[in-house]
Formats: sequence, C-alpha cells, structure tokens
Amino acid sequence: MPIADLTGPFSLLVVDAVGPLPETGRGNKYILVFVDYFTRWAEAFAVGALDSITFVDAMVNGVVSRHCVPSRLLSDNGRNFTSDVAKSFYQTLGIKKLFGAAYHPQTQGLVERFNGTLIGMLRMHVDEAQTDWDVYLPRVLFAYRTAYHEALGDTPYFTLYGRDPVLPLDVAFLNLGKMWKSNEVAHYRRELYHSLKDSRHLVERQLVKAQDRHEQRLRNQVEVQFEVGDPVWVYQFFRA
Repeated sequence: MPIADLTGPFSLLVVDAVGPLPETGRGNKYILVFVDYFTRWAEAFAVGALDSITFVDAMVNGVVSRHCVPSRLLSDNGRNFTSDVAKSFYQTLGIKKLFGAAYHPQTQGLVERFNGTLIGMLRMHVDEAQTDWDVYLPRVLFAYRTAYHEALGDTPYFTLYGRDPVLPLDVAFLNLGKMWKSNEVAHYRRELYHSLKDSRHLVERQLVKAQDRHEQRLRNQVEVQFEVGDPVWVYQFFRA
C-alpha cells in the first residue's frame, strides 16, 4: 500500500484472531487483535468466542470508543468478519472493509508478526498450566506499546499521543518526561501539535524505508526445498 494512502492514525486498521489457547479461569480461549498500521498501536482482547457479536462488541467498546472510527478495516475472510452483522456494522459507521492478504501482504504480515510477539511475551508470564494468560494481557500490551519500533523510529505510544508515557521507573527515579508540559492549556496544545506533526512526518519517512527494506528482502528471498525424509523441527503453538 502506498504511504500516501495512510492519512494518519487509524486510517487503516488490521484485525486478526489468535487461538484457541488454553482456556482461562474467566472462560477466555481467544485473543482478538487490532493493529493500527500507521502507529503500530495494538489493542488485544481476551474473549471466549470468535462470533460476529463478540467481534463487533470488541470493536465498538475497545477501539471506536477509545480512539475513533477507522477509515478502513482489513481482515481475512473469516465468518465473524463477513457475516450480515459485521457488514451492517461497517455500513453504519462508514468503514471501508478490505479482505484478504492478497490486498496487501505486508499489512497482513504486520498483525501476524505482532501475534507472534504477543504470544512470546505472554509465555514468559503464564503459570505452568497456561490458564492465566488473560491476566497478563494488559501489561504485555503496555510493554509493546512503549517499546521502540524500528519501522516507526519511535514507540507506538509516542506516535499516537505525541508524548512519552510516565513509566513506573520514571516515577521511581523522578524523571517525569518532557519539560514542555504546562498547566496552560493553550501552550500545551501548541507544543503537542508541533510534537505530533514532527512525529507523523518521521513515521511517514520511516514507513517508506521499512517498505523498501521488506520488498528488497522479498526479492532476495531463496525458496527452501524439502525432500521426503528430511529431518525438520516441529513447532507446537503456545503450549510448551
């Protein structure tokens, strides 16, 4: 997708599902994942099912109510994203719906890479039975949002909000972030505007570079051939 098609945060949102995972004490077996392509901001919700009602509820309460209505939404052709309920939802909010990795493979790959990162981070926290992963999901998301992303040149948090978050370590060491914070609303708005403007321009340049690197890797990629009888590693998803 040309960067010119991205007009800022939530101009393109990608949705995917992870699971089934070990069922938690709260009855959750899946994770609904939403990733904003422009800022790399991620929302993820532990759910017990992947039906259309659950998807729409997560979208309304977790994305639209917290951020805004995305201009476009990209997903696979899963029934929960293509049902009459889902189509009515898109039409009501004026969301342009895009389907399939064929539309833009790099974009679908973005959410798949996030899914792998998310599972890897959860694996470091869960108990032996792996049935408490939903407890740690919000904390893992915060860590991801405040981590540096090479493609952005910054963190998803700063790219979306134009300021750095106050982290527990900041409080502990009395380092409370940027000095331009002010109790004067007009001054704060001016500084935030300039900060966001500079950040968005940087992100656009970084995304162009990231696209170029990805396309170069695809051109240089060598297809691996396997023969019958070759030994291979078998990866077991999530449950160690």
